[in-house]
Amino acid sequence: MIRRTVAKRLITGDQGFSLIELLVAVAILSFAAVTLLESQTQAVGISSAVEQRALAAIVAENRLVLALGLKEEPIPGTRTGSETQMGVVFNWRETVRSAPGGDLTTIHIVVSTAESRADLASLTGFRKGD
Repeated sequence: MIRRTVAKRLITGDQGFSLIELLVAVAILSFAAVTLLESQTQAVGISSAVEQRALAAIVAENRLVLALGLKEEPIPGTRTGSETQMGVVFNWRETVRSAPGGDLTTIHIVVSTAESRADLASLTGFRKGD
């Protein structure tokens, strides 16, 4: 008989979480959620930066291939322009110089975005003179 009474109390007892315990649990979960959201935001930002650098490298490679593939030797000097890759406008600066002590021409390309003006990619190539 005693066992039934104890079992009945355990089943029908009004034991539960207090309001303070629930508030503490919700606060802990919210801190964890905020931390996860911040890390996701950082990951998206880093991914975007990597994508811009990769696209800028493609622009630099395109400009260098064009300069190296010309029939005539490129004229020394600095030229600027822009190119769009995947909807992003990139500004490029191409500097052509004669390399000292030989018949090589140095072609240096620097690429930045139109908004930030920070250099995202830089590439140098050499071309043998005619």
